[in-house]
Amino acid sequence: MILYTCFVLAVAASLGAFVIGTVLGWSSPTMTMLENGTAVSFEVSSMAAATACSLFGVGAVIGAVPAGAVSSVFGRRVSLIVSEAHVVFGWLMIAFPKAARMLYVGRILQGVGCGAMCTIIPMYVGEIAEPEIRGFLGGLYQLFVVAGILYSYVLGNFLNYTQLNLACGVWMVIHILGLLYMPESPYFLIQENKKVSAEEALARLRDADHDCKAELVEIQKFVEEEQKNSYTAREVLEKDVNRRALTIGIGCMFFQQTTGINAIIFYMKHVFEISGSDISPELCTTIVGTIQVVMTFVSMMITDKFGRRSLMVYSMTSMGLCLLALSYYFFSKKYNPHVAQTLDWLPLVTIVLYISMFSIGCGPIPYIIIGEIFSSELKSMGTGMSIATNWILVWLVTCLAEPMDKFIGPSGTFFVYSGFCFMGMLFVVNCVPETKNRSLAVIQSDLEKN
Repeated sequence: MILYTCFVLAVAASLGAFVIGTVLGWSSPTMTMLENGTAVSFEVSSMAAATACSLFGVGAVIGAVPAGAVSSVFGRRVSLIVSEAHVVFGWLMIAFPKAARMLYVGRILQGVGCGAMCTIIPMYVGEIAEPEIRGFLGGLYQLFVVAGILYSYVLGNFLNYTQLNLACGVWMVIHILGLLYMPESPYFLIQENKKVSAEEALARLRDADHDCKAELVEIQKFVEEEQKNSYTAREVLEKDVNRRALTIGIGCMFFQQTTGINAIIFYMKHVFEISGSDISPELCTTIVGTIQVVMTFVSMMITDKFGRRSLMVYSMTSMGLCLLALSYYFFSKKYNPHVAQTLDWLPLVTIVLYISMFSIGCGPIPYIIIGEIFSSELKSMGTGMSIATNWILVWLVTCLAEPMDKFIGPSGTFFVYSGFCFMGMLFVVNCVPETKNRSLAVIQSDLEKN
């Protein structure tokens, strides 16, 4: 019953991640539509189409930075509703544009809303879940992101531009209805000194036989301990434990994106087109998207069993090896075409394995970690800075993908990404603690000791 109740409410919050996934996956099928003139009534150059896709990252940074602070003032639930409003206006501008600038503004608005939701959803789920199932529920975020990406990939194969936008936009309505059902975070209510409301919210999150009063006392003790003094941002960062937690959160997000995942997702059809494979790019993207959903679900099943840290190490090491193999293929294609012809199966296999390994570790686990390691005084700032780092790098990596492809070729590009995978593995080994099956208070205590 505990699992069921928390699961339903975590789903209500995490549906925003499905919306984010549809926005991320939108780029792959619509790039061709925009460039060949079948999407809109005005001409869109390849540069303008690429700019529209990448501006999403700019908006996401704008939304992510203040989202933690906003949610600390207005609550997680209200903040998520406001975030979705930005996405609503963004989809309307993209679905019915009159000029390229409407595509730009629409993508920025989508980014603002999605960037804010990226900050708030892991925070909310981390606060409502019990330690034993926090990893599972935290994995819902990434599962819904990749499910949304697959949704855009599949529908983009047979819907026209306007139909695709409307089919993606309907999920905003579903998410908003879910937000109206979910309770506010008990941690936020205790911070606002609303003890009765906090107890009512906790009762909705737990089984009838659960000792809510004892858990509420623990939450109140934790919050009071964190809030007994008023801290400025400088004072918060003067504490070793907060600097360590911030380094972990930002570091995990940095290496998640510098592995090149969003460059591959945004331009996957292009990658398969230049690979020369006999399999159609549309089929390849659908296969990869399906594998990503399946493996993310597998990650949810094993995160609380094997732990966050070990899965991250395994994930990043395997991703690095996959990218090295892909780099070798494109190197052979350029300098030894006869060898490359015998390896035309390699791009699909390596990308499927790369996406699979990303989905069980490097994809979902950073979001679980940032929902666990920040103290109350650092949570808003730390979560916002971590998510902002993530989206800055989404924009930077996707913007640099085309210039890197031009100047160092696909072989060099994938080689660089593989290097970041191995550096990320070393970062996790040396800096990231294990947090499975530990309460938020125990995690803070462990960070202070170490």
